[in-house]
Amino acid sequence: MKSMKNTLPFSHPCFSNETLYASRIHLAVAPKCNIRCNFCRPTVDVCAHGCAPGITARLYSPNEALAHLRLVIESGVDIQIVGIAGPGEPLSNEETFETIQLVKAAFPYIHICLSTNGLLLPGQMERIVELGIKTLTVTVNAVSAEVGEMIYSVKGREGIEGVRLLMHNQLAGIKMAAKAGLFVKVNTVYVPGINDHEIEGIAAITKEHGAYIHNILSMIPRGRFADIVPPDKAALKKMQDDAGTYLTQFLKCRHCRADAVIDGRLKM
Repeated sequence: MKSMKNTLPFSHPCFSNETLYASRIHLAVAPKCNIRCNFCRPTVDVCAHGCAPGITARLYSPNEALAHLRLVIESGVDIQIVGIAGPGEPLSNEETFETIQLVKAAFPYIHICLSTNGLLLPGQMERIVELGIKTLTVTVNAVSAEVGEMIYSVKGREGIEGVRLLMHNQLAGIKMAAKAGLFVKVNTVYVPGINDHEIEGIAAITKEHGAYIHNILSMIPRGRFADIVPPDKAALKKMQDDAGTYLTQFLKCRHCRADAVIDGRLKM
């Protein structure tokens, strides 16, 4: 697999395959989404033990999120990274930026991590840079609009033109972020029979645009793709090996929830 030329200036277990124990938390403050993904079913008020992106036990207002963060820190968890990853699209929710500002004011030593589907990324890059965000995750599931249209649609701009806009903005945003000095992780949901033949291309083109590391996630059967059998470990490893010839692969993904709390002391 390709080696990374640069190294993050702080420990972030989601951007490295080394054993790093930095404690981190996701604050679920972003309910609205601007696209529909066929593998997604955002859920609120579910069993706290369910583990999948888009799942949260509750939604927080920015002030509630800050209070929750304080409680976690006061409980003894040395939070070093705060991430906002949903349950919807963070960049579609003004609460995302309000929360980041509150966290930075109260805990200036904490690093902020942001996830996005990329649709609004070019237009929001200036704010992201101003907030001092250094780690960004962009989910890219296709390189051709025809395959992309099988996976998702853009709200308010249905059809293949909406998908083309999404894919253009994903790559443009990755390039802008990398140029601004951000470390970009690309997430790709591996959907057997849908985007198998796109994933190597995703690794190659996002590398060209400045991506730092690539995370291939095994699809969890949900939503319209509930009947698709996810890739087994052997298929996932082969895909990681193949894509790894272009871009370093992240191998420790745990499908974290939108409200995950990971205590680094527990070596999780």
